[in-house]
Amino acid sequence: YVPTRLASLQWISMMLAKKPDTMFKHLPKLFPSLLDTLSDPDDKVVRLDLKVLARICVNKEHFDVVLNNLVNRFKCDRKLLETRGSLIVRQLSVLLDGESIYRAFASILLKEVDLEFASLMVQTLNLILLTSSELFELRGLLKSSLTSKQSSELFIQIYQAWAHNAVSTFSLCLLARVYELASALVTHMAETEVTVGFLMQVDKLVQLIESPIFIQLRLQLLEPRRYPFLLKSLYGLLMLLPQSSAFACLKNRLDSVSTLGILTADQASSSLLALGGSSNSSKSKEGGGNKKGGSRGSSGKSSSVAEHLDMKSLLYQFREMQLKHSERRKHIFKQHSLRRRQKDDRKKYGGGGGGSRGGHGS
Repeated sequence: YVPTRLASLQWISMMLAKKPDTMFKHLPKLFPSLLDTLSDPDDKVVRLDLKVLARICVNKEHFDVVLNNLVNRFKCDRKLLETRGSLIVRQLSVLLDGESIYRAFASILLKEVDLEFASLMVQTLNLILLTSSELFELRGLLKSSLTSKQSSELFIQIYQAWAHNAVSTFSLCLLARVYELASALVTHMAETEVTVGFLMQVDKLVQLIESPIFIQLRLQLLEPRRYPFLLKSLYGLLMLLPQSSAFACLKNRLDSVSTLGILTADQASSSLLALGGSSNSSKSKEGGGNKKGGSRGSSGKSSSVAEHLDMKSLLYQFREMQLKHSERRKHIFKQHSLRRRQKDDRKKYGGGGGGSRGGHGS
């Protein structure tokens, strides 16, 4: 069957190259089969299927349609996201463009109403972003978020969707070298519910900090006066961790930094930490705070961070999104508690009724 499927996909790919207008008329019938083929057990079939989807995406009208349907398929088939998600995203990033793929995913996930799925999808995309060699150029763009307008716009768009997942948002800030925002995020992460899943994600992030992806970050630890918020971010992350192997690993790394670095991090204060709970308070304090500690604390450069990034607004957006997730968890907990109570009441009521009937019969 594999040769047959490969031949069929090759024929479709050829027709899309030769007669795209004719093939696009048949997309409504063809598209569901192409999405189903992503679950094929053979990697060659999946890769060729992705090439066909990439050919369809070349047409701008169909680009968003393909990615929207792909996200919906991931939502309906979580196993596909778990087993094939990385391969699909990496291949599409190679066949098309990593930046456009991630911008499109971010736009879709920002509007996603299924918050649990959005958080899971962000977690998956973030891990691919941090570890995949195919996304090297995208990581390079994000590292210029404080110095390039294009990069800062990319960072903001991804950040807004990444706010579905706290640890992913924090790691994105580390990757983009927006350390002042990262240090503020740690403070707000401490206010949220710390679950086993959250700690597992932090554990994974600590492992990634020790990987080649963050080698420049580790070198920047040698310049504590230039990057005080980096130290503050990592020490804050350390304080969130329980005594574990991840705690020991991160502590060993930070212990290699001189005492002077700790003092410098302690002296670094951020105006973001004074952010109130309302959007009005965040907007009223935008001016001088970013221009002072923001630029030197995050990047070590004299240019104003506010020129590219409104970090207070970004922090407010993170808090609002996390509040939605908190409300969802509370709602789910209430539903479970209500069902458990109703189940217990039925058992109790049914038992009492049976005893009563037995008494009348005697």
